[in-house]
Amino acid sequence: MGFMEKISVIIVNWNVGQAFARCIKSVLDTKYPNLELILIDNSSKTKPMVGSDPRITFIQNETNIGLPHAWNQGLKKATGDYILVLNPDTKLPKEYFNTELELLKSDPKIGVVGPKFVDTDGTPQGSVFPEPSIINTILNKNKFTPESKTPIEVNSVSGACLFFSRKTLEVVGPFTEEVFMFFEDMDFCRRLRQVGLKVVFDPRVAIVHGHGQSTKQTSPDKYRNLWEIIIYPIRKLLNKPNTLPSAQRYRTEAGIWYNGWWKQLIIALILWSSEKLKLFNKSR
Repeated sequence: MGFMEKISVIIVNWNVGQAFARCIKSVLDTKYPNLELILIDNSSKTKPMVGSDPRITFIQNETNIGLPHAWNQGLKKATGDYILVLNPDTKLPKEYFNTELELLKSDPKIGVVGPKFVDTDGTPQGSVFPEPSIINTILNKNKFTPESKTPIEVNSVSGACLFFSRKTLEVVGPFTEEVFMFFEDMDFCRRLRQVGLKVVFDPRVAIVHGHGQSTKQTSPDKYRNLWEIIIYPIRKLLNKPNTLPSAQRYRTEAGIWYNGWWKQLIIALILWSSEKLKLFNKSR
């Protein structure tokens, strides 16, 4: 076997339990010969067991510093020619690196590659994000899986699995730390598109995804918190910190940062009205 480029795999864990160990095992089971794993725990309730494989570097954070900040911790440690940022509740197929490395190397204009996500029973999950807009919100165009059997260029792929080269990182820089979580993947993809690089979805590779186990831990609230968006500028003006570990609040603040306050307010108003209408129709 000839020279094999080094791949750095960055996985940030927060309270996903044994899914983290399964994810690590799936990466090692690919048998790719030149791997390093940079595993970061964002202050989980129970310290995870990461094993003793010499290819593993483990970082234990004393507090939860947020997802993109922890990713950047991993990027500073990474020495690979290529980098995979992976959610801890995913499971890689054995052919992942060979397939996606070949795709990345086939076109220097590809900035990042994202896979097709599926449930454990094979049901497709949303794998691609359209750009947030008022029209897309009205038309209910959310995260989806394109009807394609070959790799295609898209607007944004999910941060649950981002594969890119070190050259890409040198062009666009690390992940934003303006948000605690949410929209960091869309921002990364937007910056890639702005410099003329492609964001590519590859449906040939299916990855089992637990679908946000860490996010579910922060808040069970699925309602769109319109009030949170309305008071956000006041809290920002008063320099009030994000005091509650609420997924909805993190999503709100990230959405305002990414879209701007007025645009996000209109989007949230449409979503909030839609939720209320559903509840009204159910009660009739």
